[in-house]
Amino acid sequence: MRKFHNLISRSAPWLLLWVVAGLMVPNVALCVTEQGCGWGKGANVLLPLGVYMLLFGLSRKTGRTALLMIPFMFFAAFELVLLNLYGESVIAVDMFLNVATTSYSEATELLSSLVGAMAQVVVIYLTAIVWGVLAVRDKARLPSAWALRSRRLGILLGCAGLVCAGLGALLCKRYSFEHETFPVNAVSNLVEAFDRARESKAYPETSAGFSYGARSTRPAEEPEVYVMVVGETSRALNWQLAGYGRETNPRLSRAAGVTFFPYSVTESNTTHKSVPMLISHLSAENFNELPRTKSIVTAFKEAGYRTAFFSNQPPNGSYTQYFADEADRVVYIKPDGRVPRLDEELLKYLGEELADTSARKKFVVLHTYGSHFLYRDRYPAGNARFLPDDFIDASAKDRDRLINSFDNTVLYTDSVLNEVIAMLGAMDCRAAMFYSSDHGEDIFDDERQRFLHASPNPTYYQLRVATLCWLSDSLRRAEPRFEKALRINRGRRVSPQKSLFPSMLQAAGITSPYITRSASLLDRAYAPTPAVYLNDLNQALLIGNAGLRKTDRELLEPYLSK
Repeated sequence: MRKFHNLISRSAPWLLLWVVAGLMVPNVALCVTEQGCGWGKGANVLLPLGVYMLLFGLSRKTGRTALLMIPFMFFAAFELVLLNLYGESVIAVDMFLNVATTSYSEATELLSSLVGAMAQVVVIYLTAIVWGVLAVRDKARLPSAWALRSRRLGILLGCAGLVCAGLGALLCKRYSFEHETFPVNAVSNLVEAFDRARESKAYPETSAGFSYGARSTRPAEEPEVYVMVVGETSRALNWQLAGYGRETNPRLSRAAGVTFFPYSVTESNTTHKSVPMLISHLSAENFNELPRTKSIVTAFKEAGYRTAFFSNQPPNGSYTQYFADEADRVVYIKPDGRVPRLDEELLKYLGEELADTSARKKFVVLHTYGSHFLYRDRYPAGNARFLPDDFIDASAKDRDRLINSFDNTVLYTDSVLNEVIAMLGAMDCRAAMFYSSDHGEDIFDDERQRFLHASPNPTYYQLRVATLCWLSDSLRRAEPRFEKALRINRGRRVSPQKSLFPSMLQAAGITSPYITRSASLLDRAYAPTPAVYLNDLNQALLIGNAGLRKTDRELLEPYLSK
């Protein structure tokens, strides 16, 4: 034991090198994965390296300095996990917000698929922390000559990094030191995430005076039921209705009154942005009005409807929860976020609402868990058609099994939506169901080996989403113009964030100053606007300027030209 203590007390130089090397791994990796000018990449390596060396040279108590580096280790560890997951990009504002709004089960499911990345983090950074604790205990001291060299090298490298940053600002278009130097950019994004979180907490006050000015143009005694189903992670690529080779939609393919929109492209690849836009009048261009607006639930309430919001997502303090709270009845079937539940459990509560005779007009939102990873937990094991669907690790070698399990989630969604249609059809009144997924998913689809969604730069697979509507026989008979418009508009590009709100209100005969006819899929005046994407800084960018790689632009082109 004494030999071990002596070894630790003499290990200060090696601890310095270990910590600095570990902290620099993300910087070096980002220089490879990110686009940008050479001067900016030089600054991204030289300046942080200089700062770290200077900090270690300021004190001979290397163990204490190593422990003071823990905040930097946190950002570096987070960044390494993201690089393993997405293969590119710095920790985004949205990623910090995703962490804050992710449920316990969702987090454990995700981390279980990132065993390799977590192992790297443990080996590099947990080792550094434990080593630092032992160095403090055994009073390890950096030799004076090492401290002097570390200070001098730190100053030299730091100055070189500042020169590179200055040249980058002068010579490189769009270069930003704040956004291209790690961990400065990560810290900046964390501060922005805190600002948005504070803005979200103030929502009840900032939105208090909002009104849609909505009113119904139909007799109050006429029964009507409208259901909005919010999907999760269901990319159109795997839907039979979109041309997929497998029978993932056997029921909806045969259901009367269903219109599928194969050219549907989402405006966000993150749930906490996409869903609030889906269930309000907001889209990417006016998303920053979110703290001062309300949801489609309020629009239906103003028009005299009884409203309900049933969710298979846990409450998480997000805008989606605020919007749910606007409803007359709110039920979370998974309130603690720990035990996976099947979406079919939402149908019990929908049935209760439909059976309630206290209101003639009803509006219900069903927020599903859809095709969210872990896919095999989203459907009954006995309902699996595409086998084998089990996998040990979420990796490219298991892609066939991952696709089988994902396809089973789409097949299960087909069953749930078909049941909603059957329940509404049995009401024998004006009724409609609108469905759209919030975003898609990468499943190791190409040589980039990307997985999941919410990456800072979106992909084709994350942007193409499943969107459809169903109109009851009664509604189609009463409003034949709706069906005519749908036949035309199903061949056009659709943004569900722009179109679900006006389409649902038009189906219900509700008027509001916030309805844009040219965005309604039930209107002959429908005209798609240029496709946009809401980036991490809440800027609405044309899809071509949203950081897409050449592969994604080429795959999306047929859908953007409609």
